Amino acid sequence: MKLNKLSLLAATVTPLAFMPQLALAQSASQADASRPDANAGPGSSGALGQIIVTANKRDEDVQDVPISITAYSGDQLNALGITDTTGITEQIPALRVNQWSPSLTIFSLRGVSQSNFTDNLEAPVAVYFDNAYMGSINGVSGQLFDIERVEVLRGPQGTLFGRNATGGLIHYLSRKADRDAANGYVEAGYGSYNDVFVEAAFGGAIAEGLRVRAAGRFEQADGYVVSTDTDASAGLVASGQDLGGKDGWAGRVTAQWDVSPDVQLNLWYKHAEDNRVDTGGYVFDNCEFLANGYCSVDRTGLTNSQNGVINGITGEPASPFQNFSDRAGFLDRTVDIYQADLEAGLGDVTITSITNFTDLYKAYGEDGDAIPALVINFDNTNSFEQFSQELRLSGSADFMNWQVGAYYLDMDMLGTITLQGVPVLGLALDVNGDAVDPIINQTYGINSENWSVFGQADFFISDELTFTAGLRYSEDSKNLDYMAVLSDPTVAADLITGSSAMFEATVPGVNDIAYGDWAARAVLSYEPSEDLLLFASWNRGIKGGNWSLGADVTATEIKHGAETLNSFEAGFKSTLANGTLRLNGTLYHYIYDDYQAFALTSAVPFVSNSDAHSTGAELEAFWSPSPRFDAVLGATWQTSSIDEVRGVGEQVGPEFFPGAPDAEFCTNQGGFFYCDYPDDIITDAEFANAPRFSFNYLLRYNVDVAGGNLAAQVDGAWYDDQYLEVTNGLSSLQPAHNVTNASLAFEESSTGISVKGWVKNLFDKEYRAYTLNLGILGTTSFFAPPRTYGVTVRVPFGI
Repeated sequence: MKLNKLSLLAATVTPLAFMPQLALAQSASQADASRPDANAGPGSSGALGQIIVTANKRDEDVQDVPISITAYSGDQLNALGITDTTGITEQIPALRVNQWSPSLTIFSLRGVSQSNFTDNLEAPVAVYFDNAYMGSINGVSGQLFDIERVEVLRGPQGTLFGRNATGGLIHYLSRKADRDAANGYVEAGYGSYNDVFVEAAFGGAIAEGLRVRAAGRFEQADGYVVSTDTDASAGLVASGQDLGGKDGWAGRVTAQWDVSPDVQLNLWYKHAEDNRVDTGGYVFDNCEFLANGYCSVDRTGLTNSQNGVINGITGEPASPFQNFSDRAGFLDRTVDIYQADLEAGLGDVTITSITNFTDLYKAYGEDGDAIPALVINFDNTNSFEQFSQELRLSGSADFMNWQVGAYYLDMDMLGTITLQGVPVLGLALDVNGDAVDPIINQTYGINSENWSVFGQADFFISDELTFTAGLRYSEDSKNLDYMAVLSDPTVAADLITGSSAMFEATVPGVNDIAYGDWAARAVLSYEPSEDLLLFASWNRGIKGGNWSLGADVTATEIKHGAETLNSFEAGFKSTLANGTLRLNGTLYHYIYDDYQAFALTSAVPFVSNSDAHSTGAELEAFWSPSPRFDAVLGATWQTSSIDEVRGVGEQVGPEFFPGAPDAEFCTNQGGFFYCDYPDDIITDAEFANAPRFSFNYLLRYNVDVAGGNLAAQVDGAWYDDQYLEVTNGLSSLQPAHNVTNASLAFEESSTGISVKGWVKNLFDKEYRAYTLNLGILGTTSFFAPPRTYGVTVRVPFGI
C-alpha cells in the first residue's frame, strides 16, 4: 500500500452536466485553473463533461479505464452534506460501513471486509489520503473538509496498490494551493443535537513558483442515544452520558513548489484530534430471557431472537435511542501526518517519489454490555507509527504505456487491552471458583515491515484493442510480543494466562510471520467507438496473515493465515443520448482461498480461514438531460457463501437465579453455567454487509431566482435484508430499509454566498450501524442517527 496508490486513485472530473455541486469532479488541470472554492454554478452546462481519473497512476478518461470506479468531487460532497469519511457510502454502489464509534471504522466493498474490532488488524479495503496508505483502522475515520474529490475502486487492486487492497480501495484527495490568486471560504452551520461546525480554507501564491494552502474544521455535538435510568430505586442508575456525540477538530497545511519546469515538490502536514468523545456504549438488542437470566440461543450458540431493542434488565421494549449503561465511555485520539511528494520529468520518463510518516495515538473505553451492571467493560490504547516510501518510474511509447516501482512500509504498534467481567470469567475459574469481576490486562507490540516491487503495462494491439498486464511481488515480515495477565485480588495473585514465550514453547514460530506472495492483473479492453468500452479482466489480490488477540486465545489458534482472492470481471462503459447519459455496468465472480472470517469465539475476537465465493453485478447511471435537472442512479446484486465460520464455542457464566432450570445446551455446575453447542461451525454463511440487492439515488433540480440559483435535492439508498456479522445469527439480520435525505440550497450569483437547509434520514428510519452477537449474553447494537436537520452557510472569497 503506498501513497502513490492514492495518487493513482485521484479521479478527477470536469463539470459533469450535474448541477455544479452534482457535477463529477473536475479534471486536475481544470480544477487547478478554475474556481476551486466555489460551487460550479447551478446553471452550468447540461452536457456531461469529461471525467479524468488516475486509477492506473496516470490521467485517463474514466470511461476509458477498464475498472469499476465511482468518483465524487468536493462540490458534490458539499451538496450531499458529507462531512466525514464514512458519509460517502450511500452514494457508492457496493460500499457499506460498519461503525459504532469513530474509534474504529470498517468499510465493506462488495461484501469484502475485516469486521474484527481488534486494532492490530489491517483491512482488505485499503484507504488512502492524498496518495498515502493509512495502515491503521483507527485512522480511517475523521472529518472531511476542503476536499477536491473522493474515488472508490471496486475489486482487487493489488498490482498497483499492494497486499491489502483485496476488496478495492477508497481515496480521499484534498485541495491543493493551485491558484495564483488568493482564495478560500468560510462555512458554518448548526443542526440537531446542538451540532455546531465551522470550516475554513485559504491559499494562494506567496512567491514565484511557491503556493500554500491551509484548511481546518471543528465540530461539536451532543449524543443522540440518551442515557436513561432503568430503576433508580434499585440502584440501577445509568451513566448520564448520551452516546453518539462529536468533539474534535482537524487541520492541514500544504505547499507546492515548482522547483523547475519539470520538477514539483508537494509538502503536507495534517493534524486531527478527538477529545473525550461521547461514545463507547450500545443498546441492548434482540434477546429472549430464559429462566436462568441468560438469552435464548440457537444450536450454534448465537442469540436467536428478533424482538427489537429491549431494556437489558427488565426485558421490556426500549428505544434504539436510549442507553442504560452505568459507565461513561470515551474516545481520545490524535493523528499527525507528514508527507513529501516529488515528481520530476526526465525526458520521456517521469519519476515519482512519495514519502509519508504517520503518528497516531488512541485511548478508548466502553461499557460493552449496555446495561447498568458490570458484565463487560472494555478499554484499549493504541500507539501507531508508520513510515512508507514509494518510488515509481513511468513512460510511454507508440505501442504501450508502462510503469515500474518499488515500495517500502514499516509499521510499529504498541497497545493495551483491558477486559473486566464475564468474558474472562472462565480464566478466573481456573484459579478459584469464587472469582468476582476479574480483569485481564493485555499488552502487545507488533512490528510489520513490507517491501514490494511492481510493474504494469498497456499494450496497444490495435486502435480499438488493448491488453493490460500487471504484476507485483510483496514480502511481509511481522513479529508479535504479547502478554495477558489475570488480575483479581479477591482470589489470588496476578496470573500470566498467555504470552509470546508461552505460545512459542507450544508452537515454535507462532509469533513471527514471513510471507511472500504475488498479485497480478490481466485485462482485455475493446473500444469500438469513443462512446463504448467493453472489458474483461482477471485480478489476483492478496492479504497477509495476523494474530487474534484475546484473553482466552491459545497458541494453536492465535495466528491466522493469508487470504487470496481471484476476481473475474466483465463490464461496459457507455455514453448515450448525445452525451447526456452515462451508463456503466460490471459483472464479477470472486473465488477466495482462505478468506479471513471473524467471529466472537469463546469471548475472543477470533479470525479463522475458510474458502469462499461470491457473484455480483453493479449498474450506474449519470443522467443530465438539461442544465436544470440531474440524476444519479445505482443498483447492485450480490450472492455469497463462506464454507465455514467458527461459531461461539464454549460459554461460561455464573448462575443468575439459584435453582433456575438449565438452558438448552448448558449445565449447571456448582453455581456456574457451562454451555457447549452441537453446531459450533457455521456453514455456507453470507458475507457481512452484503445485501442481495441495493439501490442508490440522487435527484436534483435547480432554477434561477432573485439574483441567484435555488436547487432542490433528494438523495439516499435502499438496502435489502443483510447480515451485519459473518456468523449470520438471526439477531444480526438487518431488515431491508431505505434512508432518504433532502436539501434546499440558494446561491447568490454575484458573491457566491450560499445558504442550505438540510434534513438527513428524512423519514426517521431506525436501522443499525453495528451489532455484535454475544451468545448467551445477548446482542448489543448501535443505531444510526434518527432524523436530523440543520442549516449551513458558506461564504467564498477571492474567486
